[in-house]
Amino acid sequence: MTNILNKITEAKDENTFLYQLHEESIFDEQLFKEYIEIISLITSENTDRKLIATVIERNVYIVCTAIHHFLPDDLFVIKNFPSNMNEYIEQLRNENSRLLRILIQNER
Repeated sequence: MTNILNKITEAKDENTFLYQLHEESIFDEQLFKEYIEIISLITSENTDRKLIATVIERNVYIVCTAIHHFLPDDLFVIKNFPSNMNEYIEQLRNENSRLLRILIQNER
């Protein structure tokens, strides 16, 4: 699990959602779906705390890029920007909430 999470969060592989978003300014809906499917498999048993925190940071980054897409003074424009971006943001919010609960649970 750790190797897969490292791959999708490092944005070095062209076939990952974050690479396409960060390097190519493309919102690839299929790669986003794969990203969500992979991070939904994270549990406290199969992922260390540092990697969970990294995924949360990446999710926040995705939301921030969506915000930058709308700023008139920002040069960042996402190609293939989905009209239902709110649904994608909601998925990220839900995953961040779940991941934060895992981190808090492990504190006890």
